[in-house]
Amino acid sequence: MKKTNLIITIFFIVFTCLSCKNTSKKEAGTIENKIEKSSEIPSKYFGTFSASVETEATTTGMASISYYFTINEKGANLETNTYHEAIRCNGKYQGKMNNNILELFYIGTEDNCGNEVSNFNIKNEGDKFYIQGLGGEGTFDLWLELKKTK
Repeated sequence: MKKTNLIITIFFIVFTCLSCKNTSKKEAGTIENKIEKSSEIPSKYFGTFSASVETEATTTGMASISYYFTINEKGANLETNTYHEAIRCNGKYQGKMNNNILELFYIGTEDNCGNEVSNFNIKNEGDKFYIQGLGGEGTFDLWLELKKTK
């Protein structure tokens, strides 16, 4: 009886360890690894950009978020300023070109910011830049002008 319990216990421990290892492999295959580390960001996207969106009316005014992106060959950095909105997902983003659109994926440390799909998409048309992914449900899917400041 003791031998049977020992075998069952060992089997349980081995199975649990293998399950943990598989979970780690799945996690390792998420966002950072799905982004091609060698993706080159075209130099036309380098610089400092900004855009602002109004999100909803409040009793003290219109809530809004201002986005400030700095993009270079290593990726992008986002800083936001808000009025009556939470500050979320500031920090580092990895860039990947996909069909002439620069996709930005969050690679910072803040919880609930990483996605299987890009957080922001930036496209260039002539001398103008446009961004998708700003604001809330009313503006998230719209292509809004992104002003290049530097």
